[in-house]
Amino acid sequence: MSNFQNKKEQFTNPQKSKLPIFLGIVLVIIAVAVIIFISLNKDLDEKDNYFGEPIVDTRSYIGKLISMTTINPELQEGKVVFPLEEVDNNNILYFELENDENVLVPIMAYITPSGRLFVGSSMCEPCRGRTFSLAGETIVCDTCKTTYNIETHEFISGAPACGKLPPINMNPKVENGNVIIDYNEILNWRIRV
Repeated sequence: MSNFQNKKEQFTNPQKSKLPIFLGIVLVIIAVAVIIFISLNKDLDEKDNYFGEPIVDTRSYIGKLISMTTINPELQEGKVVFPLEEVDNNNILYFELENDENVLVPIMAYITPSGRLFVGSSMCEPCRGRTFSLAGETIVCDTCKTTYNIETHEFISGAPACGKLPPINMNPKVENGNVIIDYNEILNWRIRV
C-alpha cells in the first residue's frame, strides 16, 4: 500500500517549481555580464583618454615623415621641465636621462594629430630601437619599422614582439607653458623584456 500511496502522491501533490532557481541563475549571469560590460567600457574610455585632453591646435602629418629633434630639458625640484612650444613647433622631441640604476632612459614627447601631448619612453624594447618618427597617422620605430597608431599606440604592423610593448606614458602635465613630468617616472623606468 505504501507503494500505491507514493504513486498517488506523485499525481495529486503539485511538484515544486524549479522556476525560481532558474530565474536566480539567469539573474546572476546577467549581473556578471553587466559588470564585465561596464568594466570593459571603462577600460576603453581610459584608453581613449590615454594622452589626456587636446592642449594645442590639431594638425596633420599625412604625407610627412618627421624625425625627432633632440633637446636638453631642465631638472627642477624633482621635475623634468621643457617648453610646450618646443614640442608644438617640432612635433616630436627626444632626450635621455638616467634612471636610478644609471641606465639612460630614452624619452620622447610629441603632439598627436588631435592636439594631445604624449610624453613617455622612447624605446621599442625588444629591438632596442631608441628613436621614432611620425608618419601620417602613425608613430614608427626607426630601427624595426614597427608601427603604432599615433593617438592610441595600438599596434598596426611590424614585429609582433615589439608591437606588444608600445612606449610607456609618463603622465605629463602642462603648467605655465611648460611640460612637466615627475622625475620619479624616469628613475623607476625599466626595460620590460
